[in-house]
Parts: sequence; C-alpha cells; structure tokens
Amino acid sequence: MGKMDFEGFCDTASGREIGISSLAKFALGCGHMSGVLGFIQAFTLAVLVADAGAADEPGWDGRLAQKCSGRWSVIQRELTEISPQLEKLPHIPIADQGGTGGHASNHSEALPTGDSRYAFDIHWPKEATVDLVALVPARRYDAKGLDPQYGMPQAFTVELIDAKGAVIRGVGKEADTRKNPMRCGHPFVYHLPLAVQAAGLRISANRLNSDYQEEGVFVHAWAEAMAFEGDRNVALGAEVKSLSGATLPAPWRWDLSFLVDGETPLGLPEIPAAAHANIGWISAAHTAANEAASLIVDLGELQWLDSVRLIPAKSPTTDLPSGFGFPRRLIISASATAEPGDWATLAERDSGNPGHSPVLLSFNPVHARHLKIEAVQLWKAFDEYPAFFALSEVEILSAGKNIGLDKGFHSTGEMNDFATSSGKFWTSAALSDGFGPEGKLVTTREWILQLDQRLALETRRDDLLTEAASLVAWWRRTAQIAGALLVLTGAFFIISLPIRYRLTARHELTAVRERIAGDLHDEVGSNLGSIQMFADLAEGRAGASDELRRIQRIAAETVSAVRDIVWLLRPTGDHRIGTVEHLRETSSIMLETLKWSFTANEEAWQTVLPEAANRDLFLYFREALHNVIRHAKALTVVIHAEKTAGFFRLVIADDGVGIDADRLARPATLRALRQRSEALHAELQIESNPEKGTQLTLIIPMNERLKNSWSGNSIRRKVT
Repeated sequence: MGKMDFEGFCDTASGREIGISSLAKFALGCGHMSGVLGFIQAFTLAVLVADAGAADEPGWDGRLAQKCSGRWSVIQRELTEISPQLEKLPHIPIADQGGTGGHASNHSEALPTGDSRYAFDIHWPKEATVDLVALVPARRYDAKGLDPQYGMPQAFTVELIDAKGAVIRGVGKEADTRKNPMRCGHPFVYHLPLAVQAAGLRISANRLNSDYQEEGVFVHAWAEAMAFEGDRNVALGAEVKSLSGATLPAPWRWDLSFLVDGETPLGLPEIPAAAHANIGWISAAHTAANEAASLIVDLGELQWLDSVRLIPAKSPTTDLPSGFGFPRRLIISASATAEPGDWATLAERDSGNPGHSPVLLSFNPVHARHLKIEAVQLWKAFDEYPAFFALSEVEILSAGKNIGLDKGFHSTGEMNDFATSSGKFWTSAALSDGFGPEGKLVTTREWILQLDQRLALETRRDDLLTEAASLVAWWRRTAQIAGALLVLTGAFFIISLPIRYRLTARHELTAVRERIAGDLHDEVGSNLGSIQMFADLAEGRAGASDELRRIQRIAAETVSAVRDIVWLLRPTGDHRIGTVEHLRETSSIMLETLKWSFTANEEAWQTVLPEAANRDLFLYFREALHNVIRHAKALTVVIHAEKTAGFFRLVIADDGVGIDADRLARPATLRALRQRSEALHAELQIESNPEKGTQLTLIIPMNERLKNSWSGNSIRRKVT
C-alpha cells in the first residue's frame, strides 16, 4: 500500500494548519494471532523489527497494531481512498480573505429568557422554491490568532418562514456545534428532500458561547446566510432583521446587510484543477484614482443578459491585500452596436473592496451584443502607489449560464500581457477562460456543496485516525501488560525457585534431624539408660564404690546431654516442651545428688527462644552445672529464671567453695561460659566468695536485632 498524502487541518483554537500524525501511513495487517505463543511472537516481532526511530516509520506500538489488528488494514485502506478525493475538493482558507465580516449581536445571557429570541429573520423580495440552505460561520482575528467560528451558537435551529414570519418548515437543528474539530469554519449545509415555497429564513440561537474578551457578554454571529433556488441564491441582498441583541461596536465589520451581501471568509468559488498559468488581467498604472479604465467584450451576436459576476484578482505574492484592483466605483453598460450613443447603463456599484468574494450585479434582462465594464473610481491603497483596475474573471450570465466564456475582452490603451516573477501571467484572455486565480470557477451552490463534502470526508478521516490511535494505544497497553506479566512471571520464578529449594532443603534437613534425634533417643538413650540401670543393680549387689558412682554420674550426665541434643534437633512439634521447662528437667537429672531448687516467673515459662539461642543457652547451662558438680563441692544449688521487659535473666547460685579473686581474674577461668554468653549477646555477671559460694547471672536481651543475629548465626552454622 502506497504512502498517503495527508493534508493539514485547522486547529479550532488558533486557526493554524497542523499536520496529521504519520501513524496512519501504514496499512498492512496480518490478521489475528491466537494464543499466548502467538501474542508473544507478535510482541517480540514488534519490538525487534528494524529502526524504530525513523521519522516516517511508526513506533513499536504502531507496528504491533499493523501486524496484529485486522481492523488496521481496513482503516488504512479507507484513509487511502479518502486522500485523492480531498485533493479534488476546495478547502477552507486560513488567511484573511477580506470583504465584510457578516453580522454579530451582543447578549447578556447564554440562553434566551422569557419571550425573547436570539434570532435573525431574512426576507427576500418574493417567495422562492428553496431546496438548499447554507450558513457560513463568522471569523475574528485578534491577539490569539484566528477564531474561524466566532460567535457561532453552541446550539441553534434554522427554519423557513412565510412573509409574516410564521414557520413553514424546519431546516436544521444543531447541538454542541464545536464538538467536531474538523468543522473549523466549514459552512452548515442543509439539503431539503422536497423543495419548499418560502419567503424567508430564520436563524435562532438556543445557546450562545461567551466572548472570552469580555466577561458576561455572549455573541451571536454569522458571516453569510444563503438560500438556493437551483443555482440562484435568493437570500442575496434580502432584508435582514435582528429580533434581539445589540450590534457589536464595529459597524465597518458587523452589519445586518453584510449577512446577505454575498461576501464570505471562504474565498473564491474555485475547485482544484490542472495547472493554469493565467491569474487575471490588470490595467496600466494610473496616477490618480479617478482616471477611468474600462473593459469591453463582444459576444458575437445579440443575446439576452441578466447579470454579471466579477471575480476579484488575487496577487501571486503576499505584498498586496485581498481583492486588490477591484474598482471603488464601477458602471456596467450594454449596447447592440457599440456606437458611442448606443450604450445603456445596466448596473452600478459604489462600495468597498469585496476581498476574495465574487460580486454579482443583477439587472433587468437586456438584449445586447457588447458589454462594457467601466471603473470610474480605481483601487488606490496608498498615496504614493499608482491606481489599478484588476479582475480575475468576468462572467456574463443569461439565466444562470455564462455566455461570455472564451469571449475576447479588450481595453484601449491599457497594459499588454506580462508575466509575474512567480511565472503566472496577467492577460486579458484570463477574463473569460473559466478559471479563477487558483482553480476552476463553479457556481456558488456547487462550491458550497463541495465544501460540505470535504467536511464529511475530513470528519471521517479524523474518526479513522482517532480509531487508529486507539488501536495503537490498545495494543501498546496490551503489550505493556504482557511484558509486565512476563517480568512478573520471571520474577516469580527467580524468587520462588530458591525459596522452594530452601523449603525442600529445610524439609529434608528436618527429616534428617528427626531421624538422628530418633536414633539418639531410641538407641543411644536406651543404651545409656541400661548402663545406668546395671550400675544401680551392681551397687545393690556389691555395695557402693567410687567407680560405680562415677559410672552412674557419667551415665546420668550423658543421658541428659542426649536429651538436650534430641530436644534441639526437634525444634517443633506437639511433643516439644518449652525452654525453661527443659532447663528444669536438665537440672533434675544433673543435680540429682544435690539439694536444688528451680523457680521462674510466668513470663519465663512462656518464653521461646530461637533455635540458635536455645543451643547456646543449653550449652551454657550444662557447662555451669558441670562446674558446680565437679568443682564447687556445693550441697545446695538455687536456679531462678525470669522474663522482664526486653530481657531474659537466668541466675545459678551455689553454696560451694567459690572462686578466689586471683583465679577469677584469669582469662581461662570460666572461658566456656564467657564464650556462650558472647554468642547470646548477653551480659554475664559473676559473683564468687570462698565462704558463700558462686552466683552466675546471665542477662539475655530479647530485641529483634538480636533475634535476627541469632538466626544469622544459625544459618552460618548450618552452612558450615
């Protein structure tokens, strides 16, 4: 599919031309891909295809829509069909076309109140059969630029009326008129399926927009109102009456008569045509504006004439204003013989520059062969600038038909043909060639209908471009969501696989620990119990001895150690007892031959330390009890555990021989206890007196940082 030539469109806020997005230049689609695999393939293709940064290429999202949306190719095909159609249609000019501005009225409220009407009534001299009505929005240029729809009501109705003002037929009803961004000064055109006999037209504003330059002011304005009977605009020169409101304070621009004077901001009634070099005719330079200049045409034979339409000239450069060279005052006369005394005046015009609007001069039908257009007062914009008479085309009409086409015009003593710096030609042949300065001339009706056709095509094109942009946005969001899902899926596997591996490893480790704990409990524990039992039997038969007591003690300590190991290997389960309860049971086994007591507060009984902390605490506790049994020569041991705010405190006191100060000061004394207290991040307080025994106080902090530290120690020990 080839490239599309997208024309600009008008920005309604400023009247400037802006370009259509290039995304609509791409037409190929591939149909729908189904399934996740197909989508991922499409997504990958859209991201990886060549050179996403080229200025005339769509982005990755545009290519994704192009490849994967069946609707995309349909949109592009229709856009391609619209483009050549637009090239054949006239366009709405942006530059100032000169002429009058139409009529505008001020109102203090946006909505009519009571019996008031924000309306214009237009009455033509006699009833006509109307089959087409057109309204041209007014324009205003100010500091913000061009407003091509100045004073256009937000909602309005158009009705045909009789001579007394009674409504005969509704023509059109509009609401939210600024909703379509493509209108941008395009006329409102209403076709009547059946022609209606009417004497006038009423334009009623139902809701007005505010004037942004004046607070509390609401404007109702139109540039031109047209009602057609065939090709004839019956509203031209009609009587206009405003039913309410005050005229804006700019009488040279806004006037009731301007609403039906045939001058619009839409330019000349031309349509695009093949290249045409002739742009019109211009007279020789005159020193004064009152130096008359004339044009004469010979029709070849006597013919009936009823009107003349003059097309103003248009400068091929920007140094001259719209409608330059159009006479300030002109006279049209006709003759059957062209003899000096045989000329009869048909029409006169004494008015300002019409800009780029055709001027129609009608008169009673006359039978003549020769026609003369005499410029009595020439166009002279500046005192130091010469005066000129210039036209682009002269149409001599008979019942709407141009009988002056290709007829020869001459002007005695005037300027000969010459070329401009742009390659265009000023020549008398241009006055009857059927072309304006930029295209082929058509009737006002045909021109208005083609402008309306252009609006329909531009609106359709805008809808298609909006739909294409929506498709791109949808595929962009879909791709982003798919990408996000892929990322999340990858992240899930990246995170979950190690976690799963760790859980599996932990489960396997737990199983191993359970098996080891079971073996220790069932085999080693059972055997140690048997050794202790046989030692007791031997003592009963042979009597007590130091060796048997030593065997009993070692067996009891080993049984206690095995119980501790089994307890540590089984950190969870309904069979597991609490930390303090296990300390008490260990005490009962190891201190069986001594007098001992174990107390704890309620919070201590409920305390559960982490696995690593439990291990260090039990090793500390067993080492302390071993020291009491082996070295203290104590008779009584008192153990107390308590849990207070943020701390776990364990006190072990005996009435043994104590430790003298010099020995206690040595680093090797109680080294194992000190190492265990450091592993617990705890404070170890030692009080010893040879006469009163020894008291060990272990204070373990219970904050989260130390819990995490214990977990870290546990993990490192497992890795090791």
